[in-house]
Amino acid sequence: MDKNEVKRITENLKKFSSVSKDSDYISVTEWTNGEGWDFDVNGNVFSLHYSELDAINYLVKVMEYDFEDK
Repeated sequence: MDKNEVKRITENLKKFSSVSKDSDYISVTEWTNGEGWDFDVNGNVFSLHYSELDAINYLVKVMEYDFEDK
């Protein structure tokens, strides 16, 4: 039997967006092997390996800088 502590953090989305409802939330849970995260946004759950999140962050920054230059 393996017993692990889970790292999880949850925050109200209203803190980040004026269009969010009071009940809207986001929760991030680190995988027990440390290689990725589960994301829960108002009950919509998806998982990303750390390399997938790195790729998303990179692509978003490329889009931000590319569109700023135009």
